[in-house]
Amino acid sequence: MSEKSNMACEPHRIGSTAMQEMAKMDIPPMPPFYQVWFSYLEKKNYDLALEIENRINSQKQVDEYFLKDMHEKYFEISQSTKRVEHFAGDMLQETNTLKELAVTFGSSAKEFREDLSGLSQKADASIDRDSEVEEVFSSLVGAAQKAIEQNSKLEENLARAIAQISSLQQSIGKVVSDANTDPLTKLHNRRYFDTVAPKLLAAMRTEKKPLCFIVADIDHFRKFNDKWGHQIGDQVLKLVGHVLRENVKSQDLFARYGGNEFVLALPNKTLSDAAAFADNIRVSIGKRKLVNKTTNDNLGRMTMSFGVVESQNSESPDELIRAADAAMSKAKEQGRDCVVS
Repeated sequence: MSEKSNMACEPHRIGSTAMQEMAKMDIPPMPPFYQVWFSYLEKKNYDLALEIENRINSQKQVDEYFLKDMHEKYFEISQSTKRVEHFAGDMLQETNTLKELAVTFGSSAKEFREDLSGLSQKADASIDRDSEVEEVFSSLVGAAQKAIEQNSKLEENLARAIAQISSLQQSIGKVVSDANTDPLTKLHNRRYFDTVAPKLLAAMRTEKKPLCFIVADIDHFRKFNDKWGHQIGDQVLKLVGHVLRENVKSQDLFARYGGNEFVLALPNKTLSDAAAFADNIRVSIGKRKLVNKTTNDNLGRMTMSFGVVESQNSESPDELIRAADAAMSKAKEQGRDCVVS
């Protein structure tokens, strides 16, 4: 078989392997999941492949929640970028309109000043002749009326351009917000956390203040999901998001990091403070009643395991997350529903 034939067969082979592996993992063959797994097997997207390899090596579940996050991170961001670029192009057009209006306004003002200057000179020359004075004043009124009409039109155009730019600014803000928000839990997503965490860590080091990272994971989430179904699983994730929003302060950074895993960065908190904070979240989660909204059946109690670490001035955000993740794994080994720091 020629090299060209081999190249033609390669996508088919990768696609077939992707479908087989997804079936073994009990992952629905939906297009977004297939796209992620095909890309992983193709090994052309290094960051995506590395992220999936790390998850597999850490023996964490690769499920549809995780693949959905990967699809959002690596494939859907381009759509948000295109929308921002579209709005930015519209805003540039409106900005150019404002520039044109400014030039037009300057021309109108210059023309009015020239008319006034000419009429003033004419009035001086004919001050003793009533008929000519009347003509001058008539011309002056006409010039003023013309200037008023031009300025009125300019003001309308200016108001329209300003309103359009304001609307575009709001649209861009919404697109950016949507791109940084997990649609299910309404928490920040991993993309946002990975962008902001390095800045927060740098700021805390400059100010010589403590910073702690927490990784939290829902216990037995896969078994829970298999027993009650994905709709109930989504309900559980929403509940965790609600509890976090209730307890986390505005200065804290928190996000759904992937699947049933959540991550928090707490500035100005020592290790003991952060561990106590995590335990409060754990207790609050344990008190929540899980009820099937359709049948009103009691679904039991949900628990979470937490790992907490404090920055020692030498780690990167990724290293801190890995350390907190390792502490969370110890919490799982110690029976779950606990905090390890």
